[in-house]
Amino acid sequence: MTRAAAALALVCAVETGLAQPPERPQDVEVPGLRIMLHAGWQLLFHDGCRFAVPLSWRRDSDEGFAQSPDGSSVSIQMLKVANWSAHKADLRSTFVRAIVHEDSSRRLWIESDAGPRVQHYVAVVDGVNVCAAWMELTAGPHTAARDTAMRIADSIGPAPDGW
Repeated sequence: MTRAAAALALVCAVETGLAQPPERPQDVEVPGLRIMLHAGWQLLFHDGCRFAVPLSWRRDSDEGFAQSPDGSSVSIQMLKVANWSAHKADLRSTFVRAIVHEDSSRRLWIESDAGPRVQHYVAVVDGVNVCAAWMELTAGPHTAARDTAMRIADSIGPAPDGW
């Protein structure tokens, strides 16, 4: 193909809509928080904590609770714990048949299958303060449910002063 023919093919593709427009980024870094917010998601703050949910989720007036159209929900609160290790041990003993996604010096994430709903407890420590979130997600397509849980869990943490 000659250069002229290639150029003509490119112009025709653009004019007929066959060429794809450049994609917009699907994730945006939130300044000062070092988290990525996915397109179509909102960042909420409550009681010194932060979490993200899809825009379709309704939040309550104090923003500590949000619910999706399918009934999935997340609630968050700030806890004071004297001993992070003891707090984690208590929770792990509460969830006997659970999947532990993370048990680190920074975060505890436990998943429990409760029939048509999958429950997640995610706690992120910052000194003696713990941002603790309970998620109850409708069991749907495995990939979609896992992606939603992961995005919410990754967004949970302390909110900087002044937010």
